[in-house]
Amino acid sequence: MQGMATNAVPLKSWEHPKKSGVMIREVLNLHAGQAFDGSFLVTVPAKLTGGGRERKQFKTRELAEQWAEDQFKGYRKQGQDFFSLTDAERREVAASMPLLRQARISFADAIAFAVKHLRPEGQGMTVRQIVDELIASKSQRFDRGDLRERSFQDFKHRATAFAEAFESRTAAGITAEEIKGWVGKMGNGVRSNQNYLAVVGEVFKFAGQKRYVAFSPLDNLTDVDRKELCGGHTGGKEPSILTPDDAARLLTAAAANPKLGLLGAVALAIFCGLRTEEIRRLGWDQVRLAEDHPVVTIGAKIAKKRRIRHVEIPAAGVQWLSLVTDRKGPVVQCVDRNDYQRRFRKLLKAAGFKTWGTNSMRHSFGTF
Repeated sequence: MQGMATNAVPLKSWEHPKKSGVMIREVLNLHAGQAFDGSFLVTVPAKLTGGGRERKQFKTRELAEQWAEDQFKGYRKQGQDFFSLTDAERREVAASMPLLRQARISFADAIAFAVKHLRPEGQGMTVRQIVDELIASKSQRFDRGDLRERSFQDFKHRATAFAEAFESRTAAGITAEEIKGWVGKMGNGVRSNQNYLAVVGEVFKFAGQKRYVAFSPLDNLTDVDRKELCGGHTGGKEPSILTPDDAARLLTAAAANPKLGLLGAVALAIFCGLRTEEIRRLGWDQVRLAEDHPVVTIGAKIAKKRRIRHVEIPAAGVQWLSLVTDRKGPVVQCVDRNDYQRRFRKLLKAAGFKTWGTNSMRHSFGTF
């Protein structure tokens, strides 16, 4: 009941419309025992509503009778279902219908879509719960060999950092501004920021597929926000390129230090542009030097993007690779994850390099 006085004196009453059962009563409102105004109370009986009585008070007789007529007309058209909505809800539906008609969407379809997407089933899931579930899923893929250790460990590290930052917060309540602030406060470079955003994006994509969230907050990051964190497409650091003399110096040092076991790796990087991670997983049986057109085959289990490719080995590359006397087993023997890097630093020192740029050999191959 809306607007009912707490102390009202009934005066006269009548049925409106006639034979409807809807009653209107004139009441005198009292305050501290003194009458201060009159109003009209409309009562719709339970036999019409199918539940409890509907009661509403109006300042004028005209408004009371109009509302009574509307209630009875609604009952005659829709039966007791008419009373399942409040007046405010009916107005909201009426205001929405023109837009739905224009889009050719039924009200029922709109409601079904809204319920599914705006009220996700797992909306109470915390960031920690979702991250733990996704890491467990990736762990199974890693155990099956479907995910490489470096990729798995990198994701686990970044996702865990995200979970620790927002720990018990529900995922559905995280905003784009909060994520932007968290990434920015870490003080990392643009590449690292890109990687963190990629991991957070994967977490929310998983959460969306599981219906833990309705949408990803990263959808609300503007282009300006992303440029602040990750920079633009221009102005990035120039790639490090070896000169032909630098490349020759590195190859010569690798050949002169066979105990380091890196001549094959250096030759394949400089002359074929192979990535370090690809070379570490490559076997000599995939380096075919004796064919009319020597090639190295990068299989799906080796390639970064799981795409098989065949890279031609130029004549100079064949000559350097031929200097490797033991071409059996893996191209590079690695005792542990950091073994290659330790030996490569020794090679750089032997070749006289005081500085070294990331992916210099691969970038040089692309340039040459």
